[in-house]
Amino acid sequence: MKWPSLFLICLSLSAQEMICFDDSLASQLFRDLENVDKINRQIHDRLPLLINYQLQGGYFTMPSARTYDAGRFGFGFASAPPYHIWSLAFQFFDHVETTGNYWVFKRESDQIFGHLGFGDSAERAANIKFVLLRKEDGFPFLPNFALGWNDFMGTCRFRSFYVAATQEFLSYNFEATLGWGNGRIKGFYGGIAWTPFHRFNTFLKNFTFAAEYDANNYKRHLHEHHQGRVVKSRLNMGLQYTWRDLLRFSASTLRGADWAASAALTYNLGNSKGFFPKTKDPGPYCAPIDTQPLGIIRSRQELAQELVYAFQEQGFDLYNLYFIPGECGKDRLWMQVVNVRYREEEEVRSRIEYVLAALTPSNISTLTAVVEADGIPIQEYRFRMQDLKRYAKGALGEDEFRIIAPSKEVSSKPKQYDAALLYQRRKPIWILTFRPWFRSFLGSSRGKFKYEVGLALNPEGYLFDQIYYNICGTYTAKSSTFDMESTDFINPSRIINVRTDSILYNQSHSFHLEQAYIQKSWNMGQGWFSRIALGYFEMAYSGAALEALYYPVHVNWALGFSTATLLKRSYYGVGFQRKIRKLSSHGPIFLPYIGFQYFIDFYYQYKPYSLDFKISAGQFLARDKGIRIEGGRTFLSGLRVGLWYTLTNAEDRVNGSRYYDKGFSITMPFDLFLAKSSRTRIGYAMSAWLRDCGAIAATGRQLYPTLFWERYNARPMFY
Repeated sequence: MKWPSLFLICLSLSAQEMICFDDSLASQLFRDLENVDKINRQIHDRLPLLINYQLQGGYFTMPSARTYDAGRFGFGFASAPPYHIWSLAFQFFDHVETTGNYWVFKRESDQIFGHLGFGDSAERAANIKFVLLRKEDGFPFLPNFALGWNDFMGTCRFRSFYVAATQEFLSYNFEATLGWGNGRIKGFYGGIAWTPFHRFNTFLKNFTFAAEYDANNYKRHLHEHHQGRVVKSRLNMGLQYTWRDLLRFSASTLRGADWAASAALTYNLGNSKGFFPKTKDPGPYCAPIDTQPLGIIRSRQELAQELVYAFQEQGFDLYNLYFIPGECGKDRLWMQVVNVRYREEEEVRSRIEYVLAALTPSNISTLTAVVEADGIPIQEYRFRMQDLKRYAKGALGEDEFRIIAPSKEVSSKPKQYDAALLYQRRKPIWILTFRPWFRSFLGSSRGKFKYEVGLALNPEGYLFDQIYYNICGTYTAKSSTFDMESTDFINPSRIINVRTDSILYNQSHSFHLEQAYIQKSWNMGQGWFSRIALGYFEMAYSGAALEALYYPVHVNWALGFSTATLLKRSYYGVGFQRKIRKLSSHGPIFLPYIGFQYFIDFYYQYKPYSLDFKISAGQFLARDKGIRIEGGRTFLSGLRVGLWYTLTNAEDRVNGSRYYDKGFSITMPFDLFLAKSSRTRIGYAMSAWLRDCGAIAATGRQLYPTLFWERYNARPMFY
């Protein structure tokens, strides 16, 4: 055989081996992809979440190791004889479940306040569960594992500690839980659930049969309802049904002696895109396009008109536009715009970029756009014309553009001798808002729930284009607070009554002047901001306030100082009180009072988890000194849920224990309920008790919230 033939044979064999090798690699790749897909399906395929009568992940009375997804709200009612249970739930994180319950002891009148209108005895409970391991963490073959505390605050009449492990057997549409508890839950417990139609795409898909071994120590638990101590069977059996992951219904036997049932509404408000699509928002600016250079054909006035109309169409108001001549034809534009619609900074920036890319004259070298909110210049964008052109053509991406032209500290307005004013608009003198008004009280001696509803009329605007004013008047249309007392008979506040007398303001008249103040804010440059405010800040207090804040662009922290001198308002009218009430063992006494509060505030954001914190140290309204710690999480929808806890030197006692003010707050974008974007936010806050320690008076529009929300992005590009 000749050498060339031998060479060709070897080459052919090598090629066949390479083909076989390539086939082997491709086959292995597809097998790996199939395994990844199988694992992903195992992680995300799950049986419907079952919840117990306390709105926890569980069965009927027992908890499991499963829980909601982060951002989900829940509200429910359960009839679990001899109790009625009202519940709230919120999921701060995928691994942290928080629930609150209001237990009503049916047909057991409150021993102290029952005859006053309070009715049946009741108990508030706060519960928390930490899920240490979820199958969604990437371990579908391992059970969920959790530990939790029920009723861990306050009087703790239903207190329990428990650990639980829950495993889903998806091949059999079956779930099982084994747990152990100490407290009201005593010893080992368990639960099983079967969802027979889980694989069927019918309305029965989320129909589940469940049973549990109930380990509640009904007979020996000290605080149990006297009609709830009968236990004929530890086995509770029933069914649960979930409709569209929104409505949840359950019914079961209870202790072998009663029947129980519940209904709940749960919705993931944290990750909601809103109840309506934003069909009334304009699309990004695209036409007409005019980059004609300034000159004979295109005048400066025409440029100003085009920008005014384009910005207005996009949801902005242009307030100032300057032309700044430069050397060698390097002319510049400087403008000041107010965002009146959008609540995310990236959306604001993107729409400004589209407008400027389409309408900036080609003989302009750079542009500066200052964004203002609530009378405060927040930050500015500086664009080179060549970068805008590349961005408009798609040659420069949004991420690249943000790196090339990041937001900066606000520069000073051009001087009249250095620039030509092309357009100027004054801020509105008044804007009138008409809205519903609501206030609630929980746990009054005269009733479990008291409320006031009415209407609010709120004119606001700017005086002399510089000074912001806000006037808010309310009318109470319906109230159940007329018989409420301004003192707590069981736990009277022994410090000066800066808050516990607040019901007297509500009971005075149907018409109230809630606010009437003026405020001036400044951006002093280099990240420094300040404000001064004067007037009626809230229904109970008026005075003068001063605040300074250091909060540069592109940092996740801020430092501030605030102080206010305050007068306590009369319970009716617009006058003032020179004395304040203090309860003593011999009755009320009245002491001279001028309020003075001051705080050093530190703010911090942990952006990977959208967490924000605030620590305030100083003097509170009741002249007590200490610190207030606040923390909250903001979700993709713009929903923010926060908690606060205050530690002061005030000697305030509730039920024999030292009390420190604490509570929760919720704010959310109003545009979740609209078909268009809106900067407006609505909120609600509640303290555990209405007490005087750790109290802070409102002092107008604070600087940090304004800056925080104008710079906020749900998915920040940079941390």
